[in-house]
Amino acid sequence: MSSSPLTLKNPRGWFAAGVEIEKALTILSDGAFKLFVYLCLNARRDTGVLEISQTELARNLKKGQQTLRRYFDEMRTAGICQSRFSHSPLGRGMIEISEAYWPYLANAEKDAPDAASTYIVDIKKMLMARACVRTSLSTADEILAREWFERGITLEQIERAILMGCSRKYVSWRNNQTRTPIGSLRYFEPILNELQDQKIDPEYWGYVRHRMDRMEKLWKENYAKPDSSVDEPGATAKNKAPVTVREP
Repeated sequence: MSSSPLTLKNPRGWFAAGVEIEKALTILSDGAFKLFVYLCLNARRDTGVLEISQTELARNLKKGQQTLRRYFDEMRTAGICQSRFSHSPLGRGMIEISEAYWPYLANAEKDAPDAASTYIVDIKKMLMARACVRTSLSTADEILAREWFERGITLEQIERAILMGCSRKYVSWRNNQTRTPIGSLRYFEPILNELQDQKIDPEYWGYVRHRMDRMEKLWKENYAKPDSSVDEPGATAKNKAPVTVREP
């Protein structure tokens, strides 16, 4: 009598649990193993990557964030996964299960850009949108952008630093100071650090964006083009100005 083929009751949400799961079971604590199984059930099959916030992860597993950090440390030490989270618990982070513990061949998207590369492209788009910035990113700029990515600096934080830095640049141009474009991503680093130390109402950034767009438009319409030289970080004291934008 031939046996019937096995059929999954629930074809969705399953995971190929094999030697990788068995190996993790022998080296992880119970809590860390539970986290590993959760990651396996929810990560993308083609990459072994899960994008999720610390808050969402803690809620789904009913664990405190400090406990989850301890589990991640345990998994990193064992070489099971790598994780990157933003400073904000609500910000989305990325967890990648290592090849040795991932049963699927992660080759479907080998040619797709990695998260850091996409991050750099997004920063470049922000810079290209501003008339006072030289648009090309140098090798040093890309290295700095990757450092920010590794530190968990969000694109929103970078956008705000660019808004503030460009607003100050337009104010200085209209005050007849040196009319040179911003020539390095590092120009915004002191501003980024400055803003991280301050609590600013999110609605304020709508005001900053509106004023900067207005100053940029007026500059394009009524003022000469800036010099061909570029403003490097630390070249002036403008970076250390208070977090204010003067009216155009």
